[in-house]
Amino acid sequence: MGVWLGKGALRKLGCNWGSKIRRSYENRREESTIVDMLESGRDTFYTTENGEQTYWCPIEKHPVTIKPNPKVINLAIYKTGNKTLKRDLSASVNDLGDGILNVEFHSILQPTLNPIDGSYIEMINFALDLIETGDYKSMVLGHQGANFCAGANLNLILELCQNNMWDELDFAIKTLQDTTQRIRFSKGPVVAVPFQLTLGGGVEIVQPAAHRVVAAETYMGLVEVGVGLIPGGGGNLRMILNAMDGGTGRMGAFQKIQKTFETVGFAKVATSADEAKHLGYLKKDDTVVLNRDHLIQTAKNKALELADGYEPPTYRDNLKLPGAGGRTALSMALKGFKIQGKISEHDMFIGEKLAYVMTGGDKAGLTKTVDEQYILDIEREAFISLGGEKLTQDRISYMLKKGKPLRN
Repeated sequence: MGVWLGKGALRKLGCNWGSKIRRSYENRREESTIVDMLESGRDTFYTTENGEQTYWCPIEKHPVTIKPNPKVINLAIYKTGNKTLKRDLSASVNDLGDGILNVEFHSILQPTLNPIDGSYIEMINFALDLIETGDYKSMVLGHQGANFCAGANLNLILELCQNNMWDELDFAIKTLQDTTQRIRFSKGPVVAVPFQLTLGGGVEIVQPAAHRVVAAETYMGLVEVGVGLIPGGGGNLRMILNAMDGGTGRMGAFQKIQKTFETVGFAKVATSADEAKHLGYLKKDDTVVLNRDHLIQTAKNKALELADGYEPPTYRDNLKLPGAGGRTALSMALKGFKIQGKISEHDMFIGEKLAYVMTGGDKAGLTKTVDEQYILDIEREAFISLGGEKLTQDRISYMLKKGKPLRN
């Protein structure tokens, strides 16, 4: 009668000698491969240098270049080829080739959220200067971090407000406004590349671009009301322009502004690129890309396409906004929300400031028009005045500490 032995018993009897020989052979082969690589002067299997990624081939016994995907520009790899023209603490300007610049964000303060700081503004203006002088013909405004830009530097805004540094706050906001206007009227087209969190000031940087190449999964919104403010970097002007140029032919000026007022006033955040188009944050013809890895290359292609014969948009000095009549209607709606308990007293105060800007301030009306700079001026004035409110400062402080809005 035979005896059946399982695998465990066979191993105990030393019957796994074949696998030991195989492992011994494989170990020697791996050691030989490593020795060959080290003797060549190379200390890693994968290396990125001179804008290329290579690997050590154990068969051919020399480095082999990894063929890049033609749909992808990997900025981390690309920049190893000495493609960075200027680098600052939180942003860099890179040469993408073919006369195209790239402004890349890499915040030193919050690298995940990439809030706007002076470094961003400086690098954007540096790139715009190169376009104005004719050294380059267009620009891609984008990077490959976790989020495009989650808004302004609230710590700085709160510090300026609490210390009554109104001239400094006015200068900071005016600088952002001027930069967004430079993007809009740039001699060469600027293509913005928003993705993931694109909030507040991030939206304001994206909107004035000649075109936007947007990740399908993008969370976009002007959320300043949540911290007791209104958009201050040109966001109101962009939303007004998008509303005036978009919408349906059956919608009058007030209906378009009313929809825009509700979007900004309730700090609506789009959860996709398509929804961002519906809410007026994006334009109907903006490009939507499913694969985030393809964003920069797609944007470069678009920048090249637009550069030939590009003409900046015309400055708008004929904006026909509802004026005092439209503002009264919006104010009545706010009072209704207040009576129903949907908004607080401070919410209503913020809403009235927003309505003043959206309807064109004191100069707009049935027979009167306003220009872009006037909207920017009253927007900045409203932003700074709200910053002086104790309840607004409480909201900003709470957001910084708790990461969520305070309803006061």
